[in-house]
Amino acid sequence: MIDIAIIKSDPILNTPTLRDQKTFRSLRKKYSIIGLGWNRRGQGTSMTISNNGNNIKHFNIKGVSNFESHGTLRYIPYMLAFWMWVFIKLCIYRPKIIHSCNLDSFFPSYIYKVLFRKRLVFDVFDRYAMAYIPKDRNIFFKVLYSFVNRVEEEFARRSDVLINISDEMLTTYKHRPKNCITIMNCSEDYVTDKLKVQQEQKVFKILFTGHLRKGRGLEVLPDIVKNMKDTQLIITGRVEEEGLLNSIQGLSNIIYKGFLDHQQVLDLEASSDAMIALYDLDLQAQNKYVMGNKLFEAMMFGVPIITNVAKGIVSETDCGLIVDYDDPEQIKKAITMLRDDPELRKRLGTDGRNAFLKKYNWNIMEQRLYTVYDSLLKLQN
Repeated sequence: MIDIAIIKSDPILNTPTLRDQKTFRSLRKKYSIIGLGWNRRGQGTSMTISNNGNNIKHFNIKGVSNFESHGTLRYIPYMLAFWMWVFIKLCIYRPKIIHSCNLDSFFPSYIYKVLFRKRLVFDVFDRYAMAYIPKDRNIFFKVLYSFVNRVEEEFARRSDVLINISDEMLTTYKHRPKNCITIMNCSEDYVTDKLKVQQEQKVFKILFTGHLRKGRGLEVLPDIVKNMKDTQLIITGRVEEEGLLNSIQGLSNIIYKGFLDHQQVLDLEASSDAMIALYDLDLQAQNKYVMGNKLFEAMMFGVPIITNVAKGIVSETDCGLIVDYDDPEQIKKAITMLRDDPELRKRLGTDGRNAFLKKYNWNIMEQRLYTVYDSLLKLQN
């Protein structure tokens, strides 16, 4: 019998930075697992992938991505079909525990839990309403936001274990189960002899990684950096809004590297003097509770970060500078401080690396996962 089924409404691919992928890789080290995902974007993922005896299966129907970008009514039929497919697979494989990633994979998992008296782990890395529904656009979205939020809270309460990406995210629940745990999106340690030493360089290099879209600081960063002496902004990520790419073209000290694989991004991070991660909290409410892989990879490489989120960790570890998203002058001042003060960069980077080794690495998160699943399997057996 399968120990664990991981359910996800996206492809279960080998993407090293995503927390659900790290969870899958960690759990398969110790337990028999199956992954059930949805190839909703038609990415050419095979229907069944065999991996060391652990199967990954995909619902291979191309569908829409979320409420906001495609509309609720178009989203529902695809989701219902996916839920039916998941439930059938669960009945076939009879896992002892279901690991349900996010709200849109919970319903068939919960039905299976009730009918077969199994255990259910609800792993929330996106509070669905906060992440995808524009709360203040009109009355329809306000009602939808409230409804989805209530449903998510009720499902969280009915799970056996609730996992969240941060302690701050847990505070957003009015009702939650007795057993809650935080599994942060900490990085694995990629520091090697090749990547652990930063070379002295004349130009101060600041790195932006992530999708090129509004709400990530790219509306103001080109204007801030373009006239700064001995400063270079390096950008990598998938282009989601062409206008942002057009705004940086022709600027000599801003370089767009394209959409790179994980190893190439790691190489850039290791050779950077600083990283920057900015989020418009008015666009997505949950960003104030999110601690992404950018922060932890910066800590891992000992590179200081400039950010307006994860303020608790940044203050606690002294691994970077906190700025106001809506204050370009403050952002410019932070960049200037790091550029002109190598000792400050070194201290922030060293403090971040030490905190990573002691508290904020994936090995620690992995052990938390094992504690959860060892306890649940004892109860299930």
